[in-house]
Amino acid sequence: MNQLKKAASITAFLIVAGMLIHNMNALWLEPTYLGFEEPAKDYADMAKIENALWSISFTSSGISHIVVGVSMMILGLYMSALFRTATPIAAKLVFMAALFSGLGFLMTGISDIPGTVYGGLLRAVNESYNTNILLMVTIFRGMVNILAILGLGCFAGLVAWCGTRTAGFSKGFRIYGWVNVFPGIASLIFPPIGFAYIQLLPLWMLWLGLRLRQIPAPDTL
Repeated sequence: MNQLKKAASITAFLIVAGMLIHNMNALWLEPTYLGFEEPAKDYADMAKIENALWSISFTSSGISHIVVGVSMMILGLYMSALFRTATPIAAKLVFMAALFSGLGFLMTGISDIPGTVYGGLLRAVNESYNTNILLMVTIFRGMVNILAILGLGCFAGLVAWCGTRTAGFSKGFRIYGWVNVFPGIASLIFPPIGFAYIQLLPLWMLWLGLRLRQIPAPDTL
């Protein structure tokens, strides 16, 4: 169990690194070098999307999504075990939220990397459908990314709730966890608002990773 605890802490730090990459891309690289100044409008412009394919920003984002997806599943497995004794039902929900979030991020990354390769092959052979193919990939990516953000918000909220019944999680940590629920809910109403998670999550996830190193691991998985 101590090995899984260590792995969970490391994955939390990997998620922080992934979120920092997303922040760098969204706040600097994409507006500065790719012309994405109005996200709600520019990310719907297929000419800009095509121009950005295989850019440092889009490629690093895709790799980060894959890493974050796998990391969320490992983190969720440990957090579920950590809360199992105090909150057995909620502990199962913690893992489900992490699993859904992880799958969402993983599928986003698959869309970003191998999906871009596959889409490029299709566009090369079906040039008249170039824009249509880009639109389909963009819609798919957007939908699975919403799944990732929603699952992440549910995960943060459930960890905050379970933390009230488990020693080692401060009130400040729990409150900040509830704040991270907002992007997930907002993504169901107006998806662009959901991307606020990339600014909110890193500090909370870093806090979680550090706390996991201090809290004793449960006896069994």
